[in-house]
Amino acid sequence: MRLVFSAMALVLALGGCAAPRTWVLSPADAATAMISGDRLTLTRVASETGGGDPLILLTLTHADGRAMRFEEANHAPYDLRAQAAGGPLAQAMGLLGNEQPTLFHARDEVSQSAPFLCAPDGAASIGILEAVDGVRIVGLKQGFEFETAADGAVEALPFSPDQICARLRFRRD
Repeated sequence: MRLVFSAMALVLALGGCAAPRTWVLSPADAATAMISGDRLTLTRVASETGGGDPLILLTLTHADGRAMRFEEANHAPYDLRAQAAGGPLAQAMGLLGNEQPTLFHARDEVSQSAPFLCAPDGAASIGILEAVDGVRIVGLKQGFEFETAADGAVEALPFSPDQICARLRFRRD
């Protein structure tokens, strides 16, 4: 019993942060290899926010040390709509079924390295789909926009293919 309380105290002392999940990603096709180079490291860390959805940070690190940082778009209603199964993000990623990718917005950080995806400015957002066969990432130059119709229905505005700056396929090593 004392061991259980010690373990619970340790979890609380760590501040509610989950252990990072890290994957090494290798390009699954020539186009991805051309854009990303040899390999990327994807690190995802979740932290509790005191009752709300967790803050999920994602870092993509290039083999040369450059890093791009993103925050999961899991709070705003339009961001959640964009990530719906078969929704606007899935369509922008070229997914054909009811897959449900995750949307991440770029973080404004002084420590942000030179972007290697969607250079020279970097992606405003990325979509990620974790699948059995690997990881798909799409880089977006802008976010999704929505409008409310007269009947109250909320619909995504058409997303221009010109706003997609990268479509990448990786294998997990």
